[in-house]
Order: sequence, then C-alpha cells, then structure tokens
Amino acid sequence: MRMSAIASRLADGLDVTAWDALAAEQQARIMGAIAADAPPSCVVMPRTVDELSRVMALSCENGWRVLPTGQGSKLSWGGLADGIDVVVSAARLNRIVEHAIGDFTVTVEPGLKVADLQAQLMAEGQFLAVDPAFSEAASLGGIVATADTGSLRQRYGGLRDALIGVQFVRYDGAVAKAGGRVVKNVAGYDLMKLMTGSYGSLGILSELTFRLYPAVRNLRTVVLAGGGQAIEQAMAEVRMSGLTPESLDVVAQGKHLKIVVRFQGVAEGVEEQTTRLKKIATTHGMGYEQLDGEADAEFWARSQSVIGSDTVLCKVGLRPSGIPWLLELVDDVNLDGYARLHGGNGLGWVQLAQQDGLAEGVEKLRSHCQKNGGFLSLLQGPKSLKQSMEVWGYAGNALGVMRDIKDKFDPQRLLSPGRFVGGL
Repeated sequence: MRMSAIASRLADGLDVTAWDALAAEQQARIMGAIAADAPPSCVVMPRTVDELSRVMALSCENGWRVLPTGQGSKLSWGGLADGIDVVVSAARLNRIVEHAIGDFTVTVEPGLKVADLQAQLMAEGQFLAVDPAFSEAASLGGIVATADTGSLRQRYGGLRDALIGVQFVRYDGAVAKAGGRVVKNVAGYDLMKLMTGSYGSLGILSELTFRLYPAVRNLRTVVLAGGGQAIEQAMAEVRMSGLTPESLDVVAQGKHLKIVVRFQGVAEGVEEQTTRLKKIATTHGMGYEQLDGEADAEFWARSQSVIGSDTVLCKVGLRPSGIPWLLELVDDVNLDGYARLHGGNGLGWVQLAQQDGLAEGVEKLRSHCQKNGGFLSLLQGPKSLKQSMEVWGYAGNALGVMRDIKDKFDPQRLLSPGRFVGGL
C-alpha cells in the first residue's frame, strides 16, 4: 500500500495530518527518531481510547508499523525506530479521568503534561513525586514509557513505585488493564513494571493511575563542594548517617564537583538535618552553601533547564563509590560535559556537547560504568552517532526473555520496531 493511501485510510473519522502538512520542526523531531530516510505517511492524533483502539486495529490488519509518542519531548530517546508507517500521538488524550483526593491517587490520560497535572494537584495540596527531564513539555505517558524520573527518586522511588494502575491498547486494538485506582490494590503489578520503560514497544498507554503525596513544605537545599576523594567520603558518610533528604545528587560541570542535598518537612527537622550535613562537610574539608525560599526554587528551576534538546544525553548507572571518578572522566572526555547522578543508587545521566570523536568518548564512559557494576545507554544524540554504536550497551543475559515478551505482546513487530534493547 502506498504511503499516501495509509493516510487516506486513517482519515475516516480520525484526526490525521499528512506528512507534507506537518511543521518543519515536527518533521525534524520525527526523522531524528527513525532509522530510515523515508518519512512516515502521517501523524494521527486520537481523541478517545476507542479511536486509539481503531488506529491499532487498522495497523494490525494492514501491517503498518507504528511509532507512539506523547508531547514528543523524548521521542528521539533510545534506539532508532525501523521503517515507521504511522506516528500515533497521544497529545489529545490529555484529561484527568479521576482525582481521588482522599485516597491520594489520580487517574489520567497519557498525553497530559506533567506540569499541567502538578498545577492542578497543588491546588488540592498534593503532588506527583516525579521531576523528569523537559518537565514543562513532558507528558505522563512519555515519562512512563521512558521510565524518566529525576532527583526525587532518592525519597520517593522511581516511576514503577508511583504507578499503581495502567490501561493500554495492544498491537491488535484490544484494550488491556492492570492494577487499580487505590494504593492497596496491587493486582497486575508485574505487568505495570513491564510497561514502564518499554519505550512504546509493548503497547500504547491510554490511562495511568498514580499514587500521590501531600505537598511538601520547608524546602531547603545545601550544596557541598570539594574534590573527588572528599565527595566519595562525604557521600559514604551521608548514606550511613540516617539523614533522609528528598534529593541527594552528585553533580559535575567541568572540573567542579558538588553534592546537592535537599531537605523537606517540619522546620525543626530540616534545621537539625542541615546542621548534621554541614558537620559532615566540615569534617571532609568541603565548602557549603545553604539555599532557602526563592534561592532554593531558582536553583532547582535552573537544574531542570540544563538538559538541551540538541546535546548528547546518556543514562548511566553504577555503584555509588564509582560516581566521583565517572564525573572526573566526563571532564576528560568532554570539556562542556554535565552530569547528575543519584548519590544513593548511582543512577543518573551524563550530558555531552557534540564534538568530533564523541563515540569513542561515550565508550570510555560506558567502560567505566560497566567496570563498576553498571551500564550506559545513549538516550539522545545525532542519528549518525546512534548508527555508529550500540545504543543500549546491554550486556546481560535477559535478551531471550525480552524477545519472548515482545512476541507475546507484539507478535507482528508493529510497535516501535527497533527502538528497544536488542532491536526489539
């Protein structure tokens, strides 16, 4: 079937935009996410779950390969999708379905922006404990599909901990559900784990239920600065100290290494923990800066804006003891590099400016992570870089299991083909 015929077939009662009618920026974003030079036929934007189901049923019937997306802020993350016929955008599936205020849960459609949801939740004194990349533009479906959590992971866990219910549309248009709308209901929890971080390769999310928390108060950030050895020793002491920060990050920008700690809670508790942290800093000869009120808010707003859409972004994980040396290696590989890792578990990301020899530099960083029990995956970067190296860098023994799961969820390989680990 000709590509124009696909758009024509989908246009019956659906919101379809032909490729030539897309804005240049949208075309560039999509082309940066796919391996082929030939563009997809069109972008379809379902307004209801029934419409989404119909799109997938037609795709299954005709063998069209589908690239799911939300608001598009992370569309280029992961592997390059292969031979896409149709882009399916959930941007218009953007409603709050139910906010159970007393149960501290909310059910939403996947195209709703994180920032828009947080604004509505704050009016009720609640919030969703995630702080993803591109937080102003990111959709809830997109952050689940990419398992993108930020510094709040230190206190609240990742998205697999926040997500308590999921509904998705299968490759054949059937609608499946797992979990529930109350925190105590954990039926289907393993299925939700599979959908989180699957990059749209197992189904298209259509409804999500999250656990919520009371809005935080008395926020304070303390920034510790020092060399690699001091960072390592101070971090080890903080982890063993019994301190309970909301965020605990190790940050590198050039040769400057810092520990960023954020506390929240009752004023007396924040003050007591701050005093203990400053004592740790002094013990290891580190300087520190305390940020309260507007200074605290401005610091975290700047942190959110550091990630650029035109840079190379890697997701990393390693033993926390190896973090300081990874950060110093980042400076050796890329003078404009920036890195932020969770001090408690060694997960985080490294951002690099585009330059010659970047593939070799990324491999050096990957080698360090692997030697320290971890990994490095190339999330974002030029198509030429992704085509020149292994994007995921997966060295485990679970590929067979992953293929079996893919066969059961998407036997025709229609959903995000080639985007996930092992080309799945």
